[in-house]
Amino acid sequence: MFSLKPERAEDGPAIEALLDRAFGANRLERTVYKLRLGQPLARLSLVARRRGQAVGSLRFWPVELESGTGAVLLGPLAVEPALRGQGIGKALVAEGLAQAASVGYGLCLVSGDPAYYRPFGFVAADPLGLVLPGPVAAGHFQAKELSPGWLALARGKVWPAARRAEAAA
Repeated sequence: MFSLKPERAEDGPAIEALLDRAFGANRLERTVYKLRLGQPLARLSLVARRRGQAVGSLRFWPVELESGTGAVLLGPLAVEPALRGQGIGKALVAEGLAQAASVGYGLCLVSGDPAYYRPFGFVAADPLGLVLPGPVAAGHFQAKELSPGWLALARGKVWPAARRAEAAA
């Protein structure tokens, strides 16, 4: 059994170690990390705990689209490799999406396996006119509307929220 709790500042080192085990040390080279600047959104980031240990983590990051639409970027989602397939990741995603919608986010983006994220309502983002700032595997960049009408507003390149503001200045 596991429980989901908000991420705490002291969880940082354990989460970083979990991310390395789940994705490898070269994870920071992936395109999606260009969008993960600063700190994740504390009010949305979650940790799955089992017997007091962090066994899963989900973070969200603020992003902005070229069209001016704000969104959240889901990820990374990590589960202790030996515990995969036990519903930890799915529970983290379901709870995280519910929280993102409840605090007013209308659009969520993710770079991940379409077969995993499709059941949560994600669709391919490329046909919608959304673009990541670098390469990503075909079909892996996806979007989910958390509130009706948001996908119709979303177009263009995705920026980290802080960098978009700097580029406009």
